[in-house]
Amino acid sequence: MIGDTYMSKERQYRDILLIFMARVLEGEFGKEALDNLVEWKNAKTRKRWRRISEETGRNDPEYLFRLFSKEAHEFEVIRKDRKALEVKVKRCCHAETFRRFNAADIGKKLICDGDYAVVEGFNPKMKFKRPKTLMDGDDCCHFIFEL
Repeated sequence: MIGDTYMSKERQYRDILLIFMARVLEGEFGKEALDNLVEWKNAKTRKRWRRISEETGRNDPEYLFRLFSKEAHEFEVIRKDRKALEVKVKRCCHAETFRRFNAADIGKKLICDGDYAVVEGFNPKMKFKRPKTLMDGDDCCHFIFEL
C-alpha cells in the first residue's frame, strides 16, 4: 500500500472482502456464479451511466475523466477533450491489493472489466481501448476513449 492518503483503509478492506467473497462464490457454486454476479454488476453499471449521459447531456470522452481519482490512482493525462481522452495510470490501489492477494483474476473481472460497461452505457458509439493493465502486470493501465 502506498499510504493512507493514496488508499483509504476502507477501500483496501472493501477490495479484500471482494476477493474473499469471490473465492467463496467460486468454491461453493463454481466460476459461473461469479460470472453471473459480474454480468449483473455490469448491467447495473451500463444503466447508471446511460442515466448519467441522459441527465448531463454529455456523452463525450472528456466527461469520463471523472473515472480517475487521486485517491485511487496515480495517473498522467496524455490528451483530454471532447473527441478523445487518453490516460496512463501508473499506480492503482485496486491493482495493488488484488495482486498482493494473488487475485488479479478477480480484480480484472470485478474492477477493470466494468470500464467496458461504463462506455457501453454512456455512449455505445465511443471506442474504448485499454492495451495495458496493471492488473495483468503491465507497467500501466493505458486508457483510450475516442469518438
